[in-house]
Amino acid sequence: MREVAQEERSALGLSDHEPLDPYALAVEHGISVYTLADLRDNGLPLAAVDHFHHLGSSSWSAALIPLGTSRVIVENEAHARVRRRSNIAHELGHHLLEHSFEDVVLGEDHKRQFDSDQENQAKFISGELLIPDVAARRAAYDDWDNARVARAFDVSEQFAQMRMYGARVIAARAARKFGITR
Repeated sequence: MREVAQEERSALGLSDHEPLDPYALAVEHGISVYTLADLRDNGLPLAAVDHFHHLGSSSWSAALIPLGTSRVIVENEAHARVRRRSNIAHELGHHLLEHSFEDVVLGEDHKRQFDSDQENQAKFISGELLIPDVAARRAAYDDWDNARVARAFDVSEQFAQMRMYGARVIAARAARKFGITR
């Protein structure tokens, strides 16, 4: 998965230390991204838009949807821009890893239930797309805080913290091994 993410970043002309624009990556793969407002303008009932913008905004972020042999992504624009970027990267992860749509089902509560392995894979590759491991390690060795990582890669501080955890453990071990104080 790291290799796939690296290939995708390289195809966009990015180094490991530059932020990736997931919308540009979607364009590279011929995947259109639509917001709920875009769908409202094309017949989605206003009640559905209102639900996902207000009461249900935390229950749904984005979805990769098959349309014949094509794919589109629908995103909830009620979320913060940095969260939307990670949502798009996550959905692109499903595409890049060629996950099937057969394992998506609706439960009795009408909520979608997913294959947890595929969700974990999409989460991992979205992290590699937005903050490559090599960049996270460099930032950890340079003692960057979550806010600085978030600004550098245009992600939320929560996303930065998630990506930096392992890199910080590695940096701390190296510092102890070589007697470096921070």
